[in-house]
Amino acid sequence: MLIKLGGGLFLVLSGVVSALSLCRYCRRRLDTLDGFISLIQYIKGQVECYARPIGDILDTLPPEILRDCNCPVGATSLDELIEESRIYLDRDTLRLLTAFSGEFGSIFREEQTRRCEHYVARLRERRELIAARISGEMRSGAAMCIGLSLCLLILLW
Repeated sequence: MLIKLGGGLFLVLSGVVSALSLCRYCRRRLDTLDGFISLIQYIKGQVECYARPIGDILDTLPPEILRDCNCPVGATSLDELIEESRIYLDRDTLRLLTAFSGEFGSIFREEQTRRCEHYVARLRERRELIAARISGEMRSGAAMCIGLSLCLLILLW
């Protein structure tokens, strides 16, 4: 009987831990998107003021922006930075960031600042859409994790 109680407690605990992990992942998705919005705004400022190439801009990137973009170590290119954060980006956001990375450096300075503004606006739209959806995803995902663990507990009892 003690083994059944221990196993049941373990099942419920695993459901709660899974629900908490899912909620943390959903919050991290929003934080990563905020980090990329900050990154593009930083790049825009560097291009406007100093007309620096992307390699120099990434070398001077503040650590908090790197942390928000889920890249704890310095990246040598935008593509590398995007690849580090891929798990937290949805398909449309990934497509936008990849397009930004492909365009950057191949156009004149004024056009680069306009493109930065365009991508920041598009990413903010994506963030609003994801933020509106994410609370429902967190609630339903957490309920699913805990509910499944309780169902397994009932079935195995």
